[in-house]
Amino acid sequence: MNELTGTAKVIFDEVMDEIDEEIREALETLISPQKIEETIKEIQENSKEKVVATIHEEYSDEMSAVKKLILGEKISRVVTANAKTTLRKLVSEILKHSFDVVDELRNEIIGEVFEETERKENQ
Repeated sequence: MNELTGTAKVIFDEVMDEIDEEIREALETLISPQKIEETIKEIQENSKEKVVATIHEEYSDEMSAVKKLILGEKISRVVTANAKTTLRKLVSEILKHSFDVVDELRNEIIGEVFEETERKENQ
């Protein structure tokens, strides 16, 4: 990964900050802070190389407004593709745990009902 400087570095830092802010804001009431941190880091790490490469390819100090929009669009596609992949895995994990909880809840309720009825019969 080539080092970025000046405005190109500012763009990169802003992209990484946006990943942090948006993921944190979207998930903070649903998921533990530790899992949010892991998710943010994964999206940032998976996006970093292509974001830097895109900035190197597209950025210049003399960019027109249209070229800036194009750069923003290209970077956003890189980040959102990685975010979708990471968030898809997270949703899959949440669903799996949800089904596991439902199964465990079912088993515990059956067990409790059996135990309580056995106690009542033995009294």
